Amino acid sequence: MLALGGAGLAALGEREQTRQQREREAELRFRGEAIAAALGRYAQATPLGHLPLPQTLDELLADRRFPKPQRHLRQLYADPFTGTPDWEPVMGQAAVVADESTSAPANDPTVVTGTGIVGVRSRSTRPLLATAGGRSTARDWVFNATAAPAAAPSEPAE
Repeated sequence: MLALGGAGLAALGEREQTRQQREREAELRFRGEAIAAALGRYAQATPLGHLPLPQTLDELLADRRFPKPQRHLRQLYADPFTGTPDWEPVMGQAAVVADESTSAPANDPTVVTGTGIVGVRSRSTRPLLATAGGRSTARDWVFNATAAPAAAPSEPAE
């Protein structure tokens, strides 16, 4: 009787651990996508002459490129696997647009490029239950900035 009770408690404990892991993974997805969307809003709101990529995640909380700071994210969410807002930034490059009439190619020496944050990922190497998309650990899940869809070219009238 004691052995059956112990086995039942062990199974219940494993099921609870799995439930908590699924909850952490869902929260990682929600928080990572929220930060990625904020990175996209930051880029869309970029005034002429400024880099469309933040240098720190704190710039999403108070974008000081404007007279009145804008908020692209309410708070810097904690990573559900580490418990702190210590997201690892994924860096990338972007061009600084001087004015709207600039149509110079990217290899033009007058076009200035800069480096900034294009996405985030967890610092945790904890294995995931949902390994879809080739992600086996929380760190493998990269949340890149979501860009506004480009306008489709209009078809010429015949």
